[in-house]
Amino acid sequence: MRRNIFRTCVTTAVTAVIALVGIAGLGDAGAAPAPVPAASVVGGCDGTKLVRPQTLSSIYCGDAGVLVTQITWLAWTDTFAVGYGTEHRKLCIPNCAAGKVATYPVGIWLFAPKKRAFTQVSLYSSVTTPPETYQFTGFVR
Repeated sequence: MRRNIFRTCVTTAVTAVIALVGIAGLGDAGAAPAPVPAASVVGGCDGTKLVRPQTLSSIYCGDAGVLVTQITWLAWTDTFAVGYGTEHRKLCIPNCAAGKVATYPVGIWLFAPKKRAFTQVSLYSSVTTPPETYQFTGFVR
């Protein structure tokens, strides 16, 4: 139940942002330009270029302390990408090797592209608290 409410909230918020970005970019009325394929990617832990991956494992390549699976992308552009999925986070209690893994729904915002690769990700695990933002540790060959 909580997962469905969260996904509905994330989808509504993302739709509103995309609508605002689209409205702001209309300018003169006329024919819409042809869509251009998005060129921005996520760098994988092995250097691969990932577009709309179903799993983000390059948040912490060294120990996979945080990863997101079962991702549904709502938007993917050259400047940002947004979606939702399931976060898996090591709890490290009593230590990271023996600790359990927490799993819960999460909203995803990729941004700050450099050389056509997203460099940062914000994870929204609640609609009432600020997101956690990470720098990707993966790379692009």
